Amino acid sequence: MDTEESIREEALANEEEMSSGSGGETEEEEDDSVDESSEEMDESSEGESEDEEEPKLKYKRLDAGELLTKDAASTMAVSDRFVALGTHNGNVFILDFDGNLIKRFSSHSATVNDISIDAAEEYVASASMDGKIVIHGMYVDSVQVFNYRRPLKCVALDPDFSRKDTQQFVSGGLAGQLILNEKGWFGQKQDKVLQHSGEGPIYAARWKGTLIAYANDEGVKMYDTQSQQRITYIKRLQNSPRPDLYRCNLCWRNDTQLLIGWANYIQIATVKEQNVSGHPPLFAEVNLILNTTDYIVCGLAPFGDMTIILAYLTIDVATNDDCDDPEQHKRPHAKCPELRIINSSNDEISIDALPLHGFIHYQANDYILDYFPSEDMFYVVSPKDLVLAKPRDSDDHIGWLLDRSRYEEALESLQEAQAWGGSKIYDLNEIGERYLAYLVEQANKELWEKWIFAFAKMRQLKEITQYIPFKDPQLSSTVYEMVLAYFLNHDHKSLYETIMNWPSTIYNIQSVIVLIEDVLEKDTENKTLMECLAELYAYNREPDKALEYNLRLRRPNVFDLIREYNLFSAVQDKVILLMDFDQHLISEAQGEDEAKDEQIHTHAPPAKAKNMPAVQLLVENTDSVPIGHVVSQLQSRRYFLHIYLDALFTRDHHMGFEFHDLQIELYAEYDYSRLIEFLRASNYYSLEKAYQICKERDLVPEMVFILGRMGNNKQALMLIIERLGDVQRAIDFATEQADDRLWEDLLRYSLDKPRFITGLLENLGSIDIDPIQLIKRIPDGLEIVGLKQALIKVLQDFNLQASLREGCQTILVSDSVSMANQLHRAQKRGISCGDDVICNICSASIIKDVNLSDAASTHLIFFCGHVFHEKCLFENDTIPKLPEKLNKPHSVSTKVRHASVLRAMTPRPKCPICNESNQTTKQKEKSGPITGRIRGFVRSPREDDGMPPMVPLRL
Repeated sequence: MDTEESIREEALANEEEMSSGSGGETEEEEDDSVDESSEEMDESSEGESEDEEEPKLKYKRLDAGELLTKDAASTMAVSDRFVALGTHNGNVFILDFDGNLIKRFSSHSATVNDISIDAAEEYVASASMDGKIVIHGMYVDSVQVFNYRRPLKCVALDPDFSRKDTQQFVSGGLAGQLILNEKGWFGQKQDKVLQHSGEGPIYAARWKGTLIAYANDEGVKMYDTQSQQRITYIKRLQNSPRPDLYRCNLCWRNDTQLLIGWANYIQIATVKEQNVSGHPPLFAEVNLILNTTDYIVCGLAPFGDMTIILAYLTIDVATNDDCDDPEQHKRPHAKCPELRIINSSNDEISIDALPLHGFIHYQANDYILDYFPSEDMFYVVSPKDLVLAKPRDSDDHIGWLLDRSRYEEALESLQEAQAWGGSKIYDLNEIGERYLAYLVEQANKELWEKWIFAFAKMRQLKEITQYIPFKDPQLSSTVYEMVLAYFLNHDHKSLYETIMNWPSTIYNIQSVIVLIEDVLEKDTENKTLMECLAELYAYNREPDKALEYNLRLRRPNVFDLIREYNLFSAVQDKVILLMDFDQHLISEAQGEDEAKDEQIHTHAPPAKAKNMPAVQLLVENTDSVPIGHVVSQLQSRRYFLHIYLDALFTRDHHMGFEFHDLQIELYAEYDYSRLIEFLRASNYYSLEKAYQICKERDLVPEMVFILGRMGNNKQALMLIIERLGDVQRAIDFATEQADDRLWEDLLRYSLDKPRFITGLLENLGSIDIDPIQLIKRIPDGLEIVGLKQALIKVLQDFNLQASLREGCQTILVSDSVSMANQLHRAQKRGISCGDDVICNICSASIIKDVNLSDAASTHLIFFCGHVFHEKCLFENDTIPKLPEKLNKPHSVSTKVRHASVLRAMTPRPKCPICNESNQTTKQKEKSGPITGRIRGFVRSPREDDGMPPMVPLRL
């Protein structure tokens, strides 16, 4: 129900049913009982209106869309800008105050147990059973994740979280520790344990100003962040129910007053200052205790100087004080939760029952109460419901009086409201006229009903229907139902017009539906009656039942209706109706009559049909409408089946893969032009079955493709040659398979076919056949049309290829010379080495090992980078010697001569390391030693061998 009155009436009806022992009643039965109780309240309103007490709050059930369809709410937090809703699937939904989705955070893998919002409303923190605290930025792309590896029950952000560099927050859970997290000096997060384990889990935590209140098995404690001390400990009352069965509810009324609601008692703690040496500067005093013996506290919030309590009640409340007895906590059925308002004297001044969906089966911890303090807006959350409660204003008060025909009081209230700006809804003159009409018509209600029955007996109801009042006065529902029944039997068009014009609240909708369905069973194609049922089911809030009639009527908004109300389960068995609807839309677009058989349906182009709304609806929601379920219904409508499977394949080649064998038949029958495309794209069909299907229909190109995929290339080639006679296709097939035997088969079978020989000659440039061998094998005397032109083309292609090869060779030679010169220039460069260069044989340093007095102190550096002492590389008897007269130490000429001697050695020196590791590298095998010296090199004058060695000068 959307209004506060309907919610209250539904609550009364449900309580009456439960008190009579109805127990586990279905939702449909609950709705019926609400209608009956509403009629009774209307009939008795005149006698009870003066004694009836006006409620303090008005209620509105928010439509959260699909958020709670597949998920369930677990916690909530309200700020001045938005509502944060946590779920059991680990989601955090950011909603506006009317329940519309703004953002969605999916950062948890388990139930979200608590949500906290900072005072600036820039950050939202969530605590989950997966052990993680996740803090999301609302207006910046910021996500902070803290993993405590134990299930968490609560989180509380520092109210100044967004303004302070420390960014503090506290969290607690089953680990039994209250942990304060903050940024350190260097920006790194660090944890500080405020409550050590040993006192049970931390159930709740709330941060206000500098004070943090939290609860564990022992009771409620407060911590002052300014003095960094625990300032008070409020022990849990003796004989209280187990703390894990009923959640502790903490709520700060202001900066110094904390409301505590736990199980069946409420406490109010006031924080005061003290100036006692050795004691904290603050302490808390519990100045009020309220025992709630008839209900459990699920939440509490301040309401001005009063307090609102969300109460949980059961059918039989346990009275035994032994709370450890598990029998005391068995609640097979619960009553509607209630919002109770108590004043400062603990007197209950208002009690409103909230008929939330499924309340019979919920426990106390399934309900959450939070509030928007600046507007006095209260949100009540159950796993499947979100209800907003507001204080009633003057317009609500006036409306409540008018609903009970208390016009005199309504006029007085409206006159009083004029001093405050007047009413936004009601006009003083209008209410005065209604009051006068009421006074006159009270005596005429019975006359109206009398004359309506008189007209019914004369079968003249159509003449008076437009004048029948349904407001001021409102007649008995029996009168309105009698009129509708008359039109059902005599005038269906008038029945539909009356249903559209009359408000649905004046008669019993379900009774009218039953009557119309009985008539429709005898006249199944009566569109007027189907339109009536579609409207009545919509009035009765049964969109799933209205859907079938909308489909049969082919109303264009039916697909929006399915998506809006998530009616995919309702269309699972109506697939043919959906597909028929598509064909109807196509026929209308083409200006044709409605198609009534499958032959006419096949006239619609498949490419257009698969993009129609019904097909796309089924394809986009395969999770809700399984593919196999659709296929089983469409077996008798093969064209529809083809359209559906083709749309699936277009969306994703892997969807519906188990039906690809069937799709080959459907493509061959309804969309042959796309069969080869499907065969190429799919890998899920049986090649043998596909070949048999194509063979039965004599589909040669498809048979060729399948034979090629099966590896039977020769048979595929024979089909091309013998059945298709297409030489170009035969050449393309042989080229694609890249099989020499296939070319030989093609050549052999083409020798007696002049057209094939001509085709081969014309394509010699792109095939793998020697033209000379082809020409030699042409039988003598065979007349070949176009042979001369084909031979000329062969010669022209040959000349072109020869020219291209010459050009490529010229380019290759030029590039080789350029690269050789580049290599030569690179090899002429010196190779530098530093102080850390060591001999790769003895590992001794090259520079430190230099003996300036030793004329034979020579070192060799190869192009590979390896360095050796000459005495380590050669044995003493193999080291080249210069004549004494030519051996002048430190002389450049001596160094050059020594390098020449090394170069002339047989075999030439090679790097022993690279020569062993890479015998196949010819470039390195020809490399000689590098002539040079440490920190300066001299190039050997002989460089005609490609990789000249460099011999270091003696030091």
